[in-house]
Amino acid sequence: MTIWFPFSATIRQEDSFYISICPEADIICKGTTIEEAIENLKEEVEKFLGEKLSQGFSKIIFY
Repeated sequence: MTIWFPFSATIRQEDSFYISICPEADIICKGTTIEEAIENLKEEVEKFLGEKLSQGFSKIIFY
């Protein structure tokens, strides 16, 4: 069974780093590059889903 959770991400530049925001999970991350900010956000969303959903996931796919 596949479960879909649509999450959005907003990336913005703040001085010398980038901020990534996922409003649905209320998560904010940062990185020195856009790619790092996105990767950090993905990791935190995975943690969020693992903590908030009792059934857990074997794999989370990002598009």
